[in-house]
Amino acid sequence: MHLKIALAGALRALRLNRRFRYEKLSDASARSKISALERGETSITLEKFESLAEALEIDPLALMALCMSARLGTPYPRLIEDAQEQLRAFEAEGGIKLLAEQFADGALIQRTRGKPQKIENLEAVRKLKSEGMSQAQIAQALGFSPSVVNRHWKRILSQEQQVNP
Repeated sequence: MHLKIALAGALRALRLNRRFRYEKLSDASARSKISALERGETSITLEKFESLAEALEIDPLALMALCMSARLGTPYPRLIEDAQEQLRAFEAEGGIKLLAEQFADGALIQRTRGKPQKIENLEAVRKLKSEGMSQAQIAQALGFSPSVVNRHWKRILSQEQQVNP
């Protein structure tokens, strides 16, 4: 089952259970949009999902649990237990700290474009470069392709030039 179909069923069930009319949810979205959502014909943004949950007087996490329960055919308490285990593992692995580091003053910190750097690889190249090895020797020693070593080499040179202009 697609997630938008599961959302359709959860929205319909919540609206009927709470005896809400479309007008009650109109602050969250237009009546025609809510009707289309309940028919599984459209999707919404996370922001709209949150405002719809608020209009339905349910926590967004609870609404998502209902959607996933319908989609997977798994009781929501089990899904929540599994999610808690995954969150505990994420926290134990330092993920919560990494998550906090992605924001400054409530805004997402912009990262440089392109593929995320493997800092440990850059540092390994830097160490061997400082020992006087050539790019070819470093590639062979670390088992990296020459192009990867060259990319790190250029980055190191650029950083050195910024420190010592």
